[in-house]
Amino acid sequence: MKTLRKMILATSIVAATLATPFALAHASLKSSNPEAGASLAVAPKEIALTFNEKVEEAFSSITLSDDEGKAVAADKAKVDAANPAILRLEVPTLNAGAYTVSWAVAGHDGHRRKGDFKFTVK
Repeated sequence: MKTLRKMILATSIVAATLATPFALAHASLKSSNPEAGASLAVAPKEIALTFNEKVEEAFSSITLSDDEGKAVAADKAKVDAANPAILRLEVPTLNAGAYTVSWAVAGHDGHRRKGDFKFTVK
């Protein structure tokens, strides 16, 4: 019985060790400013997205759209020079309303990840 338990434990450890690099291989969003679902009294001057690993600027983007789906920021997102895991987009003066942030990034492994979230300016 002890031998069976040891074999199961050893197999579990090996499986977890082998699966870890695959689970951590893609860039994923850790935080955003503004936060998803935020209701802001003052409009942000930029969108800042922080990922779990550095992102490749050439293959990464942020789009900011109003509640009608119209893009409101013309600039291209840039990787933060001090922290390449942060992608920033300067935005023009925003009116009150709902906005959608759509993002797509590629991490060091080249795989693209996408996502979106909304926030509101009062």
